[in-house]
Amino acid sequence: MRGATTRAAVTTADGITFTCPEGDTLLRAALRAGIHATYECNSGGCGSCKFSLDGGHVDTVDEDAPGLTARDRRKGKRLACQSLPAGDCAVALAVEPGAHPERPRPRRHRAVVAGVRELTHDIRELTLRTAGPAVFLPGQFAMLDVPGVPPARVADRSHRVDRAYSMSNLPNGEGRWQFHVKRVPGGSVSPWLVDEAAAGDPVRIDGPFGHAYLRPGDRDVVCIAGGSGLGPMVSIARGLAARPDAGSRRFDFFYGGRREHDLCAREFVDEVAPNLKDAVLVEAVSEEPGELGTIPRRLVHELVADTEVAGLAERQIYVAGPPAMADAVVRLLVLDRQVRADHVHFDRFF
Repeated sequence: MRGATTRAAVTTADGITFTCPEGDTLLRAALRAGIHATYECNSGGCGSCKFSLDGGHVDTVDEDAPGLTARDRRKGKRLACQSLPAGDCAVALAVEPGAHPERPRPRRHRAVVAGVRELTHDIRELTLRTAGPAVFLPGQFAMLDVPGVPPARVADRSHRVDRAYSMSNLPNGEGRWQFHVKRVPGGSVSPWLVDEAAAGDPVRIDGPFGHAYLRPGDRDVVCIAGGSGLGPMVSIARGLAARPDAGSRRFDFFYGGRREHDLCAREFVDEVAPNLKDAVLVEAVSEEPGELGTIPRRLVHELVADTEVAGLAERQIYVAGPPAMADAVVRLLVLDRQVRADHVHFDRFF
């Protein structure tokens, strides 16, 4: 393995050249340079950042990343989020059309754990502090890296292991970043964040990333989430409630868990409700009914399908949760309910 150089010059097919520092992936370096390369998960799972290498060499973080199919590999495709330039190179990156001046460029931050709060039996609210301000848009996510957690399933064993978690709070000048972290058994990062993190422990933040952020405008909002997808929806709800016109805005939140003790959205809806014209929470469980029979047994997309939402086609709709759930919800909205695709916003995580 050649190993990434200290600084590599990367030239795109459009003739734009940017610098990729040591340890940065091709995707993150492009985003830091203001190039809106296509991506979703930033973790090798979705395949949205596929590109062709036209010259030079890149090392691969995870050779088995599921975002590439066997056909992609035969065609020489690579993932920008898994590629470390090992010298100057030329690439053909897919780029989003149009300008996105509202979207902040990602930056690296050193943080410490400032607090941990239990939300459910396997979800914790983690508060981190950085020296500088917390700059992001409600609904975006960051990559968290815990020093000392060993790399797993990566070809470059020296490369940092980080995972995507969405912020649940609002941007602020105090450097406060909050995340809702769900324990994933056997995971590389989440068990430490949920079970071991203590005040003062170091954590590295890289971000913000993501496209499913609260849009400007006067449309009412619908949020649809399952499990740990709660975090970005809370941030969006808080962002909506903080707007000058919040008193004229409606907020509908659909949230699902496996069992009743997985549900924890009520406190956040109650928090924003006083600032909004109306705030409605509709919940469901997928594995067992509620003890009192008041929580229906439904998958999240079934819950949405069974509920009449006034003016749904005119809303801005945000979706977060497991890929299968998000895909089912988006199909329902766009194909069955005839909601315009550009009114539905989601980031896929794997």
